[in-house]
Amino acid sequence: MLAIFKREFKSYLHSFIGPLVIAAILAMFTWFFLIYNLFSQSNNLNGAVFYVAFWGLMIIIPVLSMRSFTEERKNKTDQMILTAPVSVGQMVMGKFLSMVAIFTIPTLVICIFPLVMMKFGSVPLLWNYTSIFAFYIYGVALIAICMFFSSLTENIIISFISSAVVILFCNLSSNIYEGLGIEALSTVLKNTVDISTRLTDMMLGSIDVTAIIYFLSIIILFLFLTTQSIQKRRYTVSKNNFSISAYSSITVIVVIVAIVFANLAGSQIPEDYKSLDVTSNSLYTLTDDSIDVVSQITDDITLYFLAKEDDETGQTKDTGVEKILKKYAALSDNITLTYVDPVINPQFASNYTTDSLSYSSVIVVDNTNERSTVIPYSDMFETEIDYTTYSSTVTGYNMEGEITNALQYVTLSEDVLMNAYIITGHNEIGLEDAYEKVLKNDNMNISELSLLTTTSVPEDCDLLIIASPAIDYTADEAAMVISYLENGGDILILSTYTQEDMTNFKSILAFYGVDLKDGLIVENDSNHYYNNMQPYYVFPVLGSDEITDGISSSASGMVFAPLPQALSYTESDDVTISEILTSSEDAYIKANVEGGIEQADTDESGQFTMAVKAVKTTGDTQSNAAIYACGYMFTSSADEIVSDNNLLLFSNTINSLVEFETDFVTIPVKEVSNYITVTISAVYTILSVMIVVVLAILIGGFVVWFKRSKK
Repeated sequence: MLAIFKREFKSYLHSFIGPLVIAAILAMFTWFFLIYNLFSQSNNLNGAVFYVAFWGLMIIIPVLSMRSFTEERKNKTDQMILTAPVSVGQMVMGKFLSMVAIFTIPTLVICIFPLVMMKFGSVPLLWNYTSIFAFYIYGVALIAICMFFSSLTENIIISFISSAVVILFCNLSSNIYEGLGIEALSTVLKNTVDISTRLTDMMLGSIDVTAIIYFLSIIILFLFLTTQSIQKRRYTVSKNNFSISAYSSITVIVVIVAIVFANLAGSQIPEDYKSLDVTSNSLYTLTDDSIDVVSQITDDITLYFLAKEDDETGQTKDTGVEKILKKYAALSDNITLTYVDPVINPQFASNYTTDSLSYSSVIVVDNTNERSTVIPYSDMFETEIDYTTYSSTVTGYNMEGEITNALQYVTLSEDVLMNAYIITGHNEIGLEDAYEKVLKNDNMNISELSLLTTTSVPEDCDLLIIASPAIDYTADEAAMVISYLENGGDILILSTYTQEDMTNFKSILAFYGVDLKDGLIVENDSNHYYNNMQPYYVFPVLGSDEITDGISSSASGMVFAPLPQALSYTESDDVTISEILTSSEDAYIKANVEGGIEQADTDESGQFTMAVKAVKTTGDTQSNAAIYACGYMFTSSADEIVSDNNLLLFSNTINSLVEFETDFVTIPVKEVSNYITVTISAVYTILSVMIVVVLAILIGGFVVWFKRSKK
């Protein structure tokens, strides 16, 4: 075997195929490293090596292996090997190891890159080398597959095409067997043919035992099939050979069945023992707090994952979210993970929310008490906006926090839930799901309240919300709200710009000594408005209050207030006012924006208040209010501008208004530092070195091949 290995290894280096394969892998890796690491500043090689493996090796490995047996059969030189005093298995293994040795060379070069990236920042070495190992074992498995197809034909082109087509089929098979409609067959194919799934799983930061078993079984199977293919040619056709052929066929069937069952059994390994989390932030490892929450669940829970179950290419479904959902389902028999393809069933989410949910979102349903909540995909990540390019990057993972919080909410008993009522009937903007979710996360039931069909605010109201009415209240409606406040009720008031007469609405504000000025605040200070929009899309100045805690120290340190109005207020012995948001000192109020926003001499100018917190004491009762004259700021479109700071402001506001009876277990966001800082000179240096290395390999290989061809 060693002699065959040496002969084949030298042959690859002397025939130019070896240098070509090595150079091609390194060239392709350099290209993807440039895109996914140097330009994107990522400290993880998984993107670069994945695309080299998924697309590059589909062509490169067939080139490497297409002549392993094909050319010898064509030239009849295989007869010398077949009659040599070595077993067929040793011959196959020698050729196989020679190709693996060629493939190992560029892989070892790639292993240097995580160390290079350490010069530019923190690098998760274990995750990087797990990705490289996945790339390597995947490539070795492809070598075994391609070598088998080389043993079946004398035509190099047929060997190459058949190998490439089979690899393409294996990579895309998950999208093929899903449409078969036969569940048992789909399950078998998923666990035996779907090679790219295992590659993706390990690239995401898991040392997956089932994936390793799968790749090893593929290698063993195709080495065995290649051996059987060569073995059959070692004998001439005769009467006595029937038993040998029958034995060979039976053995092949037995081995295939054994490997299929081994992989099916491997897929049944409990989730906790199936993989080892190697991410730098333990992304797929549940904390003890989450495990404790799950252990106390007795209700029947369904986790609906809005994604296609067998969409494993990593292009659409977030398999990271899927991994952690499987962790929850594995912890309890009361939790079931169910896939819902939103493409096939686009109306499913409307049963639980009025908002549209993106792919990979999650819906958590308690089937026992019929309570549910949704987790939009974007809520499972913290992002940061780069205001030079207006692009966002992920700075933290909140998948575990969101799911654990949702499980706690849907399983709460009614007696510990508090009640928030949102007044309707005045063309209100309302609250989007993300903001209603803040209330749900604080153990609050949310109900709509029409004051036209009742005589008072319900007695069980813990928080009343006026969500940006566009038309005025009636006098009776305003009186009901004021009566609720006089009895110590707490309220969140959001208003938006309108030219309607809002006299009765303003009477509610007057309860706290607050008035709403007509017109919009227009900023003159360019540091305080969104530069791609008009100066009435404002970045306010934050006041000193618990409501603004944590925002000034956040990534952007700003909140975004589109179309703000100004508030005036008068403090008294029974009312205390704290300013939450103000304009800059260079702002002015434009009463009629339809005539233009240019400042006129008659426009009031100065620093204006946009939001206040008011506390009024009446006898033994105390009423808390937060009043925002910029209701449009509590929308998802406004929140995206400032990386969820508006949502944080809203959450802080709710927590300052209401004293909650039940505390949720809170899972901190898993912060990430996925980025390195690479200077442009360093990029040019690395790129230049790799170009020189690739060219040196190609030129050296060509020179050796050319000299030998002249002999």
